[in-house]
Amino acid sequence: MTQDELLTPDEAAAYLKVPVVTVWRWCRQGTLPAVKIGKYWRVDKAALARFITSQGGRLAAQGTGQHG
Repeated sequence: MTQDELLTPDEAAAYLKVPVVTVWRWCRQGTLPAVKIGKYWRVDKAALARFITSQGGRLAAQGTGQHG
């Protein structure tokens, strides 16, 4: 894995179009596979792709607090 394959929570949130606090919460809960390097979370691009596939249509509802 190279550094280019790791995303910051801000980058992951922008890609997913959800608030960054949602990404932080998913990282802490283990919902989104991520690693903590010191005090910083990093999300692997391949893990993010698998996460998106596994979530299907549920991402929008989780990220915005809406249900549906």
